[in-house]
Parts: sequence; C-alpha cells; structure tokens
Amino acid sequence: PAICNFVRVAADEYGVRADNRMYQGLTLAFDFSVEEIWTSFLTGATLVPKPAGVSLVGEDLHDFLVERRVTAMCVVPTLLATVEADLDDLRFLLVSGEACPQDLIRRWWTPQRRFLNVYGPTEATVTATMAQVHPDRPVTIGRPLPTYAALVLDTTDPTRVLPFGETGELAVAGVGLADGYLNRDEKTAEVFVPAPVDLPNNPSGLIYRT
Repeated sequence: PAICNFVRVAADEYGVRADNRMYQGLTLAFDFSVEEIWTSFLTGATLVPKPAGVSLVGEDLHDFLVERRVTAMCVVPTLLATVEADLDDLRFLLVSGEACPQDLIRRWWTPQRRFLNVYGPTEATVTATMAQVHPDRPVTIGRPLPTYAALVLDTTDPTRVLPFGETGELAVAGVGLADGYLNRDEKTAEVFVPAPVDLPNNPSGLIYRT
C-alpha cells in the first residue's frame, strides 16, 4: 500500500504527464528511481533509459538528453551540476538525494520549466515533502505531500512538537511510513515512536525521527 500510495500521490502532485519523455538514469538500488520509473508508468509517459553499462555525466549526458528529446528528469544536484549547457526541451526537473545549491537553481530555473526540490528518507517511502523552487526564494524542502505529515520536535523532549519557525528534529509520518528495520528491533524502537499528536492519514500511529 505504501509504494502504491506514493506513486499515485507523486504523479499527481509533481504533474507528470502522458506526453513527458522521462530520463531513466538512476540505479534500481536507489529508491529515488521510483520517482522516474513508476510515475511514468502510471501516467503513460515515455521512459527513456540510459544505455546499459555506462555512466552519463556532463557533455555526454547533455548530448544524450538532447538526442532523445527528453522533457522530464529526476536527478541528484551533483549530477545536474556537471551539465553546462541548458536543455531547451526540458519542461520538468526534479532534484533530490542531497541539498540543492541556490546557484544551481539560478542556472536551471526558467518560467516554462516546473522545477521541484523534494525530500524524503527511505523509511517514509521515497519522498515526503516537496517545494517548487525559484531563484529569488530560499531553497527549502517545502511541505508534506498529501497523505504525509511532517513535525519538528524539541531535541531535548521529542514528545513536544515545536511551533512554526522553531528549530528542532524533523519527524515524518503518514501512509508511506515503513514498519521498521528488518531484524533490528532495537533500532526500530529508537526511531519509530508513537506520534505525540493525532495526525490524519497515519494508520500506524507512529512517526519516524529523522
């Protein structure tokens, strides 16, 4: 249920469309690959996989994307930073996996391009929050996706939820929350804890302390 829920929510919130040509360059071992593969399958978009056995970076990646008329891409910021020239056909760009520098947003943002910064630990099924970025605004991880929730906890008392604007420990919850770690009961009990407040769409009643 968690992965099916995420794919449906992500495809809708991201705006993945049937006429997209989505680059598929992430290894299947990286949960981020779900963003590019399964949202495309759900919406009927065309998946454009990179050639097997090669790593495309920089000019080689740029040339491949241009040649295959790629219009949508999910990518980590460090890989995106290796591409010097713009991609005129690119209409959807999603970055995740690490912090996205402001200068990268300035380089790649255009009014015609939907540019998203998303965040989520694997423990919450790929992605939990989303922000539409802009070169004139600070980079943030945005707000929770539908069926997800995010809380900021007091680091000295993790049962206390802090008000907006305070600094603390991020916790996530929702339909996508994992059951825990396989054969690691102690670690599971440490970070998957009862939610200190009632949350909608949170069937487990737990939060994950990031």
